[in-house]
Amino acid sequence: MIRRYVILGSAAAAAALASCSGGGNSSPTPTPTPTASGSATPTPTPTATYTAFPLAAAAEFSTLNATTNYTGDPAAGAVTLGVTATETFTSRVKLAATTDLTNGTFVMDEATEESRFVGTNVTTPAAPTVTEFVYRSVSTATGAAAGNFSQLEVLNNIGAATVTTSDSLLKTLTVLSYANWWRGDSTTGQKRLTYAIWGYPTLSYDMLTTGTANYTARIVGRSVSVANGATTLVRVGGTATVAVNFATGLVTTTMNLTTLPSGGAETTYVTLNAQGAIPIGQNQFSGSLVSGGAATGTIAGAFYGSKGVNLGIVFGASGTINGADTRIVGEVVGVKQ
Repeated sequence: MIRRYVILGSAAAAAALASCSGGGNSSPTPTPTPTASGSATPTPTPTATYTAFPLAAAAEFSTLNATTNYTGDPAAGAVTLGVTATETFTSRVKLAATTDLTNGTFVMDEATEESRFVGTNVTTPAAPTVTEFVYRSVSTATGAAAGNFSQLEVLNNIGAATVTTSDSLLKTLTVLSYANWWRGDSTTGQKRLTYAIWGYPTLSYDMLTTGTANYTARIVGRSVSVANGATTLVRVGGTATVAVNFATGLVTTTMNLTTLPSGGAETTYVTLNAQGAIPIGQNQFSGSLVSGGAATGTIAGAFYGSKGVNLGIVFGASGTINGADTRIVGEVVGVKQ
């Protein structure tokens, strides 16, 4: 601490004494001795606290998301494939979640498009044996086109423990979930796929800045492919490994995708590798599929909960896979090891 002192020269001191009334009978007031102050106390880093599932009430969330579209009837031949895209946190795609599948309303919203799902739309109720609860609605409005539909698949980890999934990995996702929104204008019209991750992101001051971590992760997605005048639309799954270097910000992901045909056996599909970068001071990252692979595309990811205990990544891929022109959108959800 810098202390400042006033020093009077002898002539100035004499003049000051002469100006005092009463001559030598008056004593000047002594200058007080400066008191040293203590060193400043640093502001402590706040303790991060997080809300976790189950949801206590309906709540709105922004999302990470991956999107694609196709136009035509897959049952009738080759559809026209659209582009894929991914977004980091955005309110352009958001949802209002509920845990009451009987009386509550689950809302998905993308820009100007919205779907609202209620109890009568539930086709797969939440249960420990179910990894996703599912809504599906078909428009019955006057003039509605045939084949108009909207379907929502939500990871079954947001409700009470008595109904959440018993899957050993997915049930440990306590601060993030996913919602997959598939809808179509008509039988031959455009269909849109939005795969979204949402939850309680890691606070910026709670993000790790040193060390490394690995995440054990699961893949959820859909593939639309065209070859020889026919369309194949299939769900994809699989496992992923994610390695994060918090010091450099590098995120490396290996996705081993499988196909999950309805009523069929899970089959090895394709391996996609991706890299992303965490900007300084951020809790999210973006990147792309590694060049030279079967497809090109982008990823967007974020960390959720204390010190990034959960991780979510959305991805969009385009390319020729097994001889077919293909679009894939999906999510990678994982737990820190």
